[in-house]
Amino acid sequence: MKKLLLLFVILTAVSMVPAQEKFTEFQAGVLIPADAKTGFLGGLTIGRMVDESVGWGIEIGIYRKTYTKETTVDSTSTSMVVEHTVQTEIENATTMVPLNFKIIVHTQIAPKLDLRAGAGIGYEFMWNSETNYVLHKDDTRFYSGFCWQVGGGLAFPISRASDFFVDLSYHGGSPSRGDTKNSLGLPVRTEVNMSGFMIRGGIRLYTFGFFF
Repeated sequence: MKKLLLLFVILTAVSMVPAQEKFTEFQAGVLIPADAKTGFLGGLTIGRMVDESVGWGIEIGIYRKTYTKETTVDSTSTSMVVEHTVQTEIENATTMVPLNFKIIVHTQIAPKLDLRAGAGIGYEFMWNSETNYVLHKDDTRFYSGFCWQVGGGLAFPISRASDFFVDLSYHGGSPSRGDTKNSLGLPVRTEVNMSGFMIRGGIRLYTFGFFF
């Protein structure tokens, strides 16, 4: 409850920031978390500029990684092709959606080159789904918790109203589930360390925004 209350305070503070020029960023890349496999990471940031260098925004991302365990059980051939019979034993999918309030700074270091830096804090939701066809078992586990990120990169203007950028950032977060007590009466939880480096590229569009 305290976590959700703090998230509400952050979003309320965002709504009170004076309106300036809009911008929208579309991002795509990878996240390399400590307790999960490297997976796709996409994102959308909607924000406003405070001045020509500093902006703030709300970023929503999505991490996605799937795994399938398959075994070839038979092969047959004709004069033209070889056919394989493949059985699926396990299907697993992990999805995480982080929501961050971010501050982003752009500083020109050359006529066609900007230095970017940013930091964010927020909340993330994660779920892991697994289907075991061998054991005839389905399971879905849900996790949540606070997250943060910090990083920087380079931006290359491609028009008067858009930039292409590449960022290297660090994502911090360990979403958890099942706050209970063990047989000794001690609080326990199950968590996944999703902290790791993010490598993303994208496009920033100025004077373009969706909600505010």
